[in-house]
Amino acid sequence: MNIISEKTLLLAPHNDDLEFGGGSVAILIDTGNEVFCVAFSACRQSVRKYFTEEILITKIKEVSVILGIKAENLVLFDYDVRTFNYHRQ
Repeated sequence: MNIISEKTLLLAPHNDDLEFGGGSVAILIDTGNEVFCVAFSACRQSVRKYFTEEILITKIKEVSVILGIKAENLVLFDYDVRTFNYHRQ
């Protein structure tokens, strides 16, 4: 993959979506890109009862460290899942 960029912005509808592109994220970072990630929903309403409500927030933070995304480049919003379109204006 030949990516010519210095900064890359990743937009994830849900906190667990970042992992799907993990290989590409790793390549971006390995080739010198500064990667920023914005996730819009922690999906608290969809988390199974046997997990803590914070599980997807915890996991995206863990994954971002593994992939090499700086903590200050990770922005997490907490919109309710499936209601984002209600707030679009």
